[in-house]
Amino acid sequence: MKLPRNFKWAAMLMLTCLFVTPANSAEFKKGQKVWTKHHETPLLAEPKPLAAVVARVGFAEKLSVRKSQGMWLRVKSGEGKGWVFQGNVADEKPSLAPAAGWTTFDASQTDTVAAARPLEPAAKDYAQRHDAGKAEADIDWLDAQAALITEQELMVFMSDRQLGEYQE
Repeated sequence: MKLPRNFKWAAMLMLTCLFVTPANSAEFKKGQKVWTKHHETPLLAEPKPLAAVVARVGFAEKLSVRKSQGMWLRVKSGEGKGWVFQGNVADEKPSLAPAAGWTTFDASQTDTVAAARPLEPAAKDYAQRHDAGKAEADIDWLDAQAALITEQELMVFMSDRQLGEYQE
């Protein structure tokens, strides 16, 4: 299946949407507890995307908010103090680990729930009713195209468009 070259940018935009914090994001207050949402969340020296990393914290680790500055939070953890982008934390402890395809986990370190990403039966039924029976193949193709996009390309894309932690 060959699609237009611009489809790569559409896939990149779709990936970006996963990392962008909605405009109505929660307002975090000093002293509030928050939890990390990613396999590894960097604590930065300054509230800037490319600031030096002073520490790293794991998935679902509790952090204490010390200060809120726009879309950035000054936090404290057992690993130290630093700044995190609000999109990297949640106000409730996450119960499921990030999907295996979005982490740096070894396949041997994951479980079947995180590793298996089948198209839900309801989605398959919907696709068949709407003459889109190849939805699973389309999603597989989109996943393959997304895998071709490097982290650096994604960072440049987000920075150019001031998305996610690159918002001003």
